[in-house]
Amino acid sequence: MYDMLYNLINTTLGLNWPTWLISFISHGLVAVILFAVAPLQMLFLTYYERRAIARMQDRVGPNRVGPEGIFQPVADGVKMFTKEDIVPAAADRWVHFIAPCVVVAPTMFMFAVVPWGPGMVPVDLNAGLLFFFAISSISAVGLMMAGWASNNKFALLGAMRAVAQMVSYEIPAVISLMAIVMLTGTLSIVTIIEAQAGLFISSVDLPGVPDWGLGWFVFTPVGFLAFLCFFIAALAEGERTPFDIPEADSEIVAGYMTEYSGMKFGLFYLAQYVLNFLLCGMTAIIFFGGWQGPGVSWLYSQAISPANPEGMWVFNVLAGVLGVFYFLAKTYFFFFVMVWVRGAYPRLRVDQLMDFGWKLLIPLTLVNLFSAAIWVGLTQWGAAEGLAFVEAWSPVVRWGAAFALTLFLNLGAYVIIGRVYAAAQTSRSRLELEELRDLAATSR
Repeated sequence: MYDMLYNLINTTLGLNWPTWLISFISHGLVAVILFAVAPLQMLFLTYYERRAIARMQDRVGPNRVGPEGIFQPVADGVKMFTKEDIVPAAADRWVHFIAPCVVVAPTMFMFAVVPWGPGMVPVDLNAGLLFFFAISSISAVGLMMAGWASNNKFALLGAMRAVAQMVSYEIPAVISLMAIVMLTGTLSIVTIIEAQAGLFISSVDLPGVPDWGLGWFVFTPVGFLAFLCFFIAALAEGERTPFDIPEADSEIVAGYMTEYSGMKFGLFYLAQYVLNFLLCGMTAIIFFGGWQGPGVSWLYSQAISPANPEGMWVFNVLAGVLGVFYFLAKTYFFFFVMVWVRGAYPRLRVDQLMDFGWKLLIPLTLVNLFSAAIWVGLTQWGAAEGLAFVEAWSPVVRWGAAFALTLFLNLGAYVIIGRVYAAAQTSRSRLELEELRDLAATSR
C-alpha cells in the first residue's frame, strides 16, 4: 500500500508529500479496509451457510428478504441492534458487558498479519504465526468471563466446556504448524507463503522447479497429515459441528451465550464467524499456498516492490486481484467443508471430544513432527549437521527419499495409533453398556 501511494502521489502526481504523511494515510486505509471486511464477511458467511445447509437438508433457507433472501443478514443485523439488552439481576453487570468485547477484539487483531495477496499484508511480522495464535487464545478469557458473569449454571457449564475445548485443541493445532515451521525455518506468514512457490514440489526443496505457485505443503506427507490434524483442530477452535459442544442447544440452552441478547449476542456471533473465516484462511495460507497460484508471481515481478522500485503500478493491481481471488477461493472452499461437515455429522459427547484430541490427534502430530525433522535432514542438511552421506545424492534423490520415508512413517503411525484408539473406544463403549444394564437390573 505504501509503495503504491508513494509512487502515485510523489512520482506520478509530483506532490512531494512527506513520507510520514503517506505512511499515515496508507496505515489508515488498511485499518479501514480491515474493519470493513470483518462484518461484511460475517454477513456473507451467515447467508451462505444458511442457504447451503438448507440445500443439504432439502429445505429452501432464507428467501423472503430481498432476491433469494440476500438481505436476510442485513435484517438480522437490524434486529440485533434494535433488540432489548437484558442483563440478569444477579449477574455481574460490568463483566457481563466487557466479555463480548474481550471475545471479539482478538479476532480483529488477527487480521493484522493475514496476507491477502503479494505485498498485501498489513504487518509482516517475523513472528506472525506466533502472533496469530497467541492473540486468538485471549478469546478463551472472554468466554469464561461471559459464563461466570451470567450467574447461570448452563452458561458456566458452556464456558467451562469452551475453555477446555480450546486449550485441548490448540495443542495439536500448534504442533501441526510447528512441522511447517521446521520445513521453512521461519514464523513469518509471508515467508511461509513464498516458500510454496513451485509445481507440486516446493522450490525450496527442489531448486529449479517451474514456479507456477503450486508448490503447496499439502502435496508432501508431512504437510498432508499436518493439514488434516490442523483443520480438525480448527473445527474445534471455531466451535463447529461436530465440536459445537460449548453451545449445545439440546443440552445447555446456548452455553455461555444463554444470558445474552441484542448486540452483545451479535458480538459473539460476529467473533465466531470471523474466527472461522480466519481459520479457513490460515489453512489456505499454511498448507495451500495462500495467494500463490499460476500467474501471480510473474505479475508481481513486474510490479512496484522493494525489489523492483521501477515497476508499474498496474501490475500491483493485477497481481493483487489475482492473488486475492486465489486466497478467497481457497478460504471459501474450506468454509464450505465446515458447512458440509455440519450437515453430515452429529455432535460428539464432551468425553468423546477430549478423547479424540488427546488420544488421537496429539500423538499423530507428534509423529508428524518427527517426520518433519527427517524431511529437513534429508533435503537441507549436509556434512556440517552430521549427514555427509546425503551430500552425494542429487536434489531429486534427496527429495524422493524424504517423501518415501515420511510417507511410510506417517501411514504406519496412523494405522497403529488409529487401531489403538479404536480399540480403546470399543472397550469404553462396552463398559458403558454393561453399566447401563446393571443400572437397569438394579432399578427393577
